[in-house]
Amino acid sequence: MDGQGIRAAEESEAACDPWDHKAAEALVSLETIAPLRYRSRFGDGNLNGRSYGGQILGQAMMTGTLSAPEDRPAAMLQLVFLRGADPGRRITFDADILQDGKRFSSRQIVGTQSQGRTVLSAQATFCAPQPGPRHAVPFAPSEDPESLPDLTMIPDALIAQLRPLGPYSPYIKPSMDFRIPEIGRQLSAATAEPRLRFWIRCRQPLTTGSRAQAAVFAYLSDWWLNFSSVGGHLRDLQSRAPLYLSSLNHCIWFHRAFSPDAWMHVETESPCADGGRGLSIARVHDRDGSMLATSIQETLMVHPDGDA
Repeated sequence: MDGQGIRAAEESEAACDPWDHKAAEALVSLETIAPLRYRSRFGDGNLNGRSYGGQILGQAMMTGTLSAPEDRPAAMLQLVFLRGADPGRRITFDADILQDGKRFSSRQIVGTQSQGRTVLSAQATFCAPQPGPRHAVPFAPSEDPESLPDLTMIPDALIAQLRPLGPYSPYIKPSMDFRIPEIGRQLSAATAEPRLRFWIRCRQPLTTGSRAQAAVFAYLSDWWLNFSSVGGHLRDLQSRAPLYLSSLNHCIWFHRAFSPDAWMHVETESPCADGGRGLSIARVHDRDGSMLATSIQETLMVHPDGDA
C-alpha cells in the first residue's frame, strides 16, 4: 500500500461509527485494541461542534471499569479536560495500573486523538463495599418526574432569557430523559439562583449484566450541572454577549452501586464563582431518597474578547 493508501486507511480507522441516537450505553462503549488500550466507537457532539464532555467522562470511566477487577465497582472518577475533542474522530484511551491493593484498584487514564493530541487525563478508583459507619443527607421527593414537562415545552420567552448562557437551549440529548421542576422560577432571569434541581435518567435500559452503569452515569452527570454557576447571574447578563462556557475538570464520588436508567434527582449549587471560573456541586438521590453520588465541576465562564 502506498503512502496515500496508508493515510486513507488511517483516516477510515479514525472516523467514528454512526450512532442510532438511542442508547447512552453505546456512547460510552469502547473497542479493545490491546491490553489496557481502548478506542471509542461513537461520537456525541455539542451544539458548538465539540465532543460532549459527558461522553468524555463516560468513556474514561468505561476505560477504568474494563481494566479493573469485576468485583470492585466504581468509587471515584476525577478528570481534567485538556483540549476540546472532535466528535467525528475516535479517541484512544490508555489505562495505567496505579494500584491493585487489598481494598482498592486505581487507574490512570489518558485520552488522545488525531496525531497524539492529549484531550483528557483522569484517575479512577474502584472498591468493593466495606464495613463502616454510614450516614447521608436525606432527600424527600416532592414531585413525580413523569409529570414534569421536558425542555421542548419551555416557553419561547423563557428560552430567550437563557441566550446569555450560550449553549443552554431547549435541545436535549436523545439518549436521556431530563425534567426541571418549577421551570418558570428556576430558569427566569428575575428569579434564577446559584442552584438548580432536576430529574434525569438514560432513556434506554442498560443491557443485562452490563458493566457500564458508572460510565453511563458519568455521561449524564455533565448535563446542566454548571447551570448553578451561571444561573444566578442571568439578570445582569441579559444585555451582554453570550458567555463562553467550557468544563475544566469534573469529579464524581460513587457512594453505592446503582443503575442510571432509573430516575435520579440532582440538586446542584454553586458556592463560588470568581476569576472566570465557577464551581458547581451536585448531590444525587434516587426516588426513594437514598444518596447515590456526588459530582463537582469547575467551569470556565468568561465574556468573549472585546466584551468589556
